[in-house]
Formats: sequence, C-alpha cells, structure tokens
Amino acid sequence: MAPTERTGDRYQKRAVSPAEIAHRIQVGDPEQAARLILAVSPCRSGTTILLRVFSAVGIESHYQQIKNILRWRLQGGEMTWQVPQGSDQVAFLKETLGPYTEAESTLNPLEALLDAGFLPDRLHVLIVGRAPLGTWASWDEWWGELTAVDKLILAYRSTEQVAQQAEREQIARTTYVYEALRDNPAEVVVGNCFARLGLPYAPIAVEGWHTLPPFEAPESRIRIPDEPPIFMKHVPNIHDPVMTATQLSYLPREASIADLAAEDIEALKKAGLPDVYEKWRKACEEDLKIQIKPDPKWDLVS
Repeated sequence: MAPTERTGDRYQKRAVSPAEIAHRIQVGDPEQAARLILAVSPCRSGTTILLRVFSAVGIESHYQQIKNILRWRLQGGEMTWQVPQGSDQVAFLKETLGPYTEAESTLNPLEALLDAGFLPDRLHVLIVGRAPLGTWASWDEWWGELTAVDKLILAYRSTEQVAQQAEREQIARTTYVYEALRDNPAEVVVGNCFARLGLPYAPIAVEGWHTLPPFEAPESRIRIPDEPPIFMKHVPNIHDPVMTATQLSYLPREASIADLAAEDIEALKKAGLPDVYEKWRKACEEDLKIQIKPDPKWDLVS
C-alpha cells in the first residue's frame, strides 16, 4: 500500500503556508519575551518526558505549540500561541515532527519563531534524536497504517535541517540523543545538559517526581494546548507512561525492532538515517561530555 494511501486525507483538509503559522505565534515585544529553549526532534524521540524534567526545576514547559497551530490550520481551524513573557524568564518548548502528514514532518519550528519576530539571541536549539530503528518501531507500534516510513525519513531530515540552520545562523545549539540515558546516569546527562543551557540543576529534575503535581495540573508548569480531536483519538493513551513516571529512565525497544518489516529497515538505511543519527550521537558526546555507544543494530539486521 502506498504511503499516501496509508495515511489518507483525514488529517489534512487544506494546505498551510509557513507564513500562516508564523502569523499565529504572538511574540509581543521581542525584547521582553522569555529566553526560549526549543527542542526539535522526530516524534517518539523521548521529548515529552523532558517537559517534566524542565518543569520540575521551575521552568514553564510547553507541548508542541507550533505544530498545534499547524494541525488546527490543516483542519481549517484557528489557534494561536503567546510566547511566554519576561526577559528574565526561561521557557521550554518541545516540538516534534511527524507522524501523520508531510506537513508535520517538514515543519520548521525554528524558522516559524524567527519569522514571527523572535530574537535569535534569545533562543537555544536543543536537537533531540533517537536511534532510527527504535524510533520507527515506536511509530509503527503506535500509529501503524496511519503513518508511513517516508514520514519518519522526512522528520529525521527536517530535524537535521533545523540543526544546520542553527549552526549557519550562529544560534546556540545543543544535541541530545535518547541513548545517552542508556549509557549514563540520568543525573549526569541532565546535569551536563543544564550546564550547557545555563540552567541550575537540582535532583528533582530526574527523580522524586511522585512529589510533584500531576503532569497536566496547572501548578505543574506544563502547558499542553487543546489539539484537533482527530490527531489524538487514535492514540489516547500514548503519554500515559510519561504522565505516571516517577523518574527519568531509558526504555528499550529491542522487542519491537525485531518485528520491523525488512523493506522499512532498508528504506531507512537507503535514506541515510544511520549517518544522521551517528552525527547526532557524536555531537551529543561532545556537547554533554559523555560517552554513548554507537548504534550496533544495523549490522544485526543487514
């Protein structure tokens, strides 16, 4: 079955231009906007849990507000986002690419913020990645025929394009791969990441979450917008493990990888995703001053 037939037209009723998205991001006075940590990744890369990590230490944390604008526009609806205010404040925004439409997989949240008037020197881009097979195994498990491997390939490439844009425009950038948590204590990974971001670290960032307000409670500092129902009705429990987690930990996907279709694995290889991930892995090692084992799975499935 062709990818376009797998996903169908249910998620996209109209085309959406980048200008439509930028126009609906309300920056206000650019000099008074909060400093923003913008995390960009393919879906299912371990970013939702970062909302808890950052909010636990007092940082207001937002769930894919820019992609939410896109999704409402795809459905012909209307949504805006007010960038947090306060020049002395820091906010965290996680944006994931994919999984249903090409528009979601090619979204550029960095470009949208800049086009909306956000100042580049108030941005720190956090590129987040996960080994390709584990990422696709999660997409395939959660969305099945509602997505397609070509959407993941686009999401991977688009994330790398954001990384390159940040480097080209000299915007602060840090790279974080999910497997850092497999090979290093969470307190080291997050502590070193916070140091690079210029944030104070506290142990509550990685453990003791049972003492914190519920994930979506107003006092949790986690802001999740209302999404078009069609984008959540097929996977209503997708975030349950995150919302009930009491600490930051690595969750392997070896069993799911073993069930992947050979043609999907080959498509990921031909598209160069192992090379993109390897670039991110090395950058993460350098940025966070840790060691991360190379992804060995491609040799096992070749």
